[in-house]
Amino acid sequence: MSDKDLLVVISEMLRKQDQQAEKLEKHSEILNQHTGILNAHTEILNEHTSLLKNQIDISNRQIDTINQQTGLINEMKDLLKQFMDVSVSQFQKQDKFNETFLEKLDSLAGKS
Repeated sequence: MSDKDLLVVISEMLRKQDQQAEKLEKHSEILNQHTGILNAHTEILNEHTSLLKNQIDISNRQIDTINQQTGLINEMKDLLKQFMDVSVSQFQKQDKFNETFLEKLDSLAGKS
């Protein structure tokens, strides 16, 4: 092989190497763009995760408040039931007293 042929082969190899380097550079640029986009998406996902955690905390506090209110409502219900039981009992006692009183009045009226 002549020197001229050897120079042509070397020149062709260098040209192909330059083409491959250009392709690698373009691929690197594309990968860098994708990395930037992925980083932006990661930041957005992290913000959403933080917001979701805050919403969960708020929901848990609301559940605690609802549970406390439910407990208070149950206590109120029990107190109202006790009050109604006492009221019914007092009404029954008053009714019995009234009947006895009327019977005595009737017996007194019958004696006269």
